[in-house]
Amino acid sequence: MRERKLAAAFLALCAMGMAAPVSAEKGSATDGFKRIRGGAIQRLISGREFSDGVHWRYSFQPGGALTEYAMSRRQNLRWQTKDDALCWRSARGEECFEVWTSSTTLRLQPVALGTPFEGSLSRLVP
Repeated sequence: MRERKLAAAFLALCAMGMAAPVSAEKGSATDGFKRIRGGAIQRLISGREFSDGVHWRYSFQPGGALTEYAMSRRQNLRWQTKDDALCWRSARGEECFEVWTSSTTLRLQPVALGTPFEGSLSRLVP
């Protein structure tokens, strides 16, 4: 009975955003993510599309062209790797992300404060 009450309380806190079973901060080996650095970022991202499957997608062209599709809006950007991070410049200014990957998920963790993007990575279709 006590375990049920504790579980219910934890679920209620999670629903209110007051407890998080998984940290939204930096990835680590303990959560199954591995950090990608340097030239490996370019090899992983170039010619691929990163998407949550519904709300947004980023098409990373070889040579640095980037097309962002977010909430039915399209924006043409440029991407590059810098200091072991993936960076692009948008209307929000320059944004840089640490790149983390697991067997099925890519996570872009903002170098500055912010919420990480998580989604899948697939080949671009010409």
